[in-house]
Amino acid sequence: MAKLSFPNTAAGLLSAYAVAAPRDVSIGGQTITVFDGEDFTARNPPPSKDEQDGIAAGKNEELSALQARSPEEVKTWVASDVKTLAQMQNVIATLAIAVSILARKL
Repeated sequence: MAKLSFPNTAAGLLSAYAVAAPRDVSIGGQTITVFDGEDFTARNPPPSKDEQDGIAAGKNEELSALQARSPEEVKTWVASDVKTLAQMQNVIATLAIAVSILARKL
């Protein structure tokens, strides 16, 4: 069974929530709909791993700063501000994150 409908009343609401293992309950207008089958597709499915990684990359301060720069500004930044091994490793990690996200879109 995939979808059951009940009237939008107090008795209908009790019946809807009495369904064993409901996957989702939608209340709208005159009807309460209960989805309980394996074919149910969530209205708001959790984000995929690619989406989660994209969100995390968007919160990365270094990547956001890099994204905001023009190619010429990036060259100037690398030439003037990247002096130590630690700074270089940070730049490489930031670029690797960007390449990883972009490569998934190919």
